[in-house]
Amino acid sequence: MQKATAFLLLLAASFWCSNSFAQLSSNPDKFLGNITTSYNVDYGSEKFYTLWNQITPENESKWGSIEGTSRGNFNWNGCDNAYNYAKKYNFPFKFHCLIWGSQYPSWMDRLSTEQQYKAIEEWMDAIQKRYPDLPLIDVVNEAVSGHQPAPYKEALGGDGKTGYDWIIKAFEMAHERWPEAILIYNDYNTFQWQRTEFINLVKTLRDAGAPIDAYGCQSHDLTDISFSDFKSAMTEIQNELKMPMYSTEYDIGTTDDNKQLQQYRDQIPYMWEADYCAGITLWGYIYGKTWTTDGNSGIIRNGKDRPAMTWLREYMKSDAAKNAKSPFPGMVKEASVYVQPASLVATKGESLPITVRARLKTKTIDHIDLYVNNQLHCTLTEAPYTTEYVPETLGRNEIKAIVVATDGTKYERLSGFTVYNSRSPFKDKIDLPGTIQVEDFDKGGEGLSFHDSDSRNQGTTAYRSDCEGVDVISANGGYGIGYTAKGEWLEYTVNVKEPGKYAYEATVASGTTNSGFTIGLVKDGSITQLCSVSVPQTANNSWNTYRVVKGDLNAELEEGEQILRLTITGANCNIDKVELKCTLNTGIEIATNPNESDGNIFNITGQKVNANYKGIVIMNGKKVLRK
Repeated sequence: MQKATAFLLLLAASFWCSNSFAQLSSNPDKFLGNITTSYNVDYGSEKFYTLWNQITPENESKWGSIEGTSRGNFNWNGCDNAYNYAKKYNFPFKFHCLIWGSQYPSWMDRLSTEQQYKAIEEWMDAIQKRYPDLPLIDVVNEAVSGHQPAPYKEALGGDGKTGYDWIIKAFEMAHERWPEAILIYNDYNTFQWQRTEFINLVKTLRDAGAPIDAYGCQSHDLTDISFSDFKSAMTEIQNELKMPMYSTEYDIGTTDDNKQLQQYRDQIPYMWEADYCAGITLWGYIYGKTWTTDGNSGIIRNGKDRPAMTWLREYMKSDAAKNAKSPFPGMVKEASVYVQPASLVATKGESLPITVRARLKTKTIDHIDLYVNNQLHCTLTEAPYTTEYVPETLGRNEIKAIVVATDGTKYERLSGFTVYNSRSPFKDKIDLPGTIQVEDFDKGGEGLSFHDSDSRNQGTTAYRSDCEGVDVISANGGYGIGYTAKGEWLEYTVNVKEPGKYAYEATVASGTTNSGFTIGLVKDGSITQLCSVSVPQTANNSWNTYRVVKGDLNAELEEGEQILRLTITGANCNIDKVELKCTLNTGIEIATNPNESDGNIFNITGQKVNANYKGIVIMNGKKVLRK
């Protein structure tokens, strides 16, 4: 486990944390915080500032609370109360949260994608204008698959090449406005049910060079977990991410005083004393006034401490609590260091640009040592800190940047990328018009020619052994793909022999509702959606009963070699094949010829082309054939 010096070390004193009040925590480097209670800061017999030294508005800073009534009509009252309270008593205020798929203004749903992006810009600009010095921000909240990713995410770039381009964009936008704030990704079920998905998401953000400074484990899922499982989960997350952590929404919801006490005794010290944990925020403390059943996570009931609160008061007086190390000394960010490879996937033998973005708050950078697979690749001495690396090792390649200040202080950031052999068609390029057998996606690897949500293979490897996590199944007398999850994608190298308008016929099955996929054209790093296919629930709710769904592509295909991407937009569809038919060939210009009337059609070179064509239409000022 890396020491605190391996993280982004921070300034030891600031306006936000130089507090002179006797809160429970007297540790100068990490906070024990809480949230507003029923839209109030002080609640009950004890003042907030006498207990806690950090505050998060439970709802008052969410987009729907501030700008929910109409676009441009902002209600800052609740958020102002918490922000000004933190200012008054000199402890950190956290803005919760910028982007979330819940509690956002309903008027966003009526806007176009372009208008949604503008609204997001206006939202962030308005916050920055009112609160220019935010120390902590939950930038994106609960975006792991199955939670509530923002339905307006396409406005921020959608899934894109990384699967999380929209989240990366949100962090970049936040970093532009608050370069000194600690920017956090926040989610739940991180310790138990969706730990792997959480790790994959945060690791992707980190590796892509997003300006994410910490990960937030909400800690709502700890009431019934064993201590050994909790320790194992927390250790696994940190070993994979090696970044600062916050416990952002801690609560133990139970009426059983002894059970609550035991979980507090086990879990709080383990988190608090971890040198990568920067702080703990309880999600409410007044019994009956928290979000859990009957508010049973509260640790003060009818003005009296429950046993967990009695224990917490004593623990925070201990030397272990007072002296626990933090990745953010002084509770502020001294360094911003983000390592950005040009792509998360690379081809063996081909140069990969790598950029290190580095900024120190109070110190001066002397140099940056960049390591790849624990070998020093180069030393960078001048901004912009960029280099190129030619990978020769297939598989995962680790990057480490160590920023060295002129006083010798070091700040570390990790990243990584995966190296594959060159992509190539599985068999041959797929000629169009023609049929894409979906199991024949290109050779390459995860993130290069396909993306799967997990590494498990629930299908068969009888057809191909290089499918990794992609679930190739026996389907409709042959093979197809199944066990699909939203966001997964497959790419195909096609050769368009007849340019023009196309229609599709997809052979599909689903035993449930809301399944579907899109087909897009990949070009110059962007994807143009060609069609969205809804897969209906098939007879007897069976994944083995296939049917054909039809439609048109909404853009023409140009002649030549291209990459098509099939992306799952609604989980649990089985796909056998997709046939693409040219309905209007724009590549054959027809000669003005009197023989058209007798059924003989010639192109401008004099070649007879009427076979298999239904007629002639005028398009872009020329005669072309309709199939």
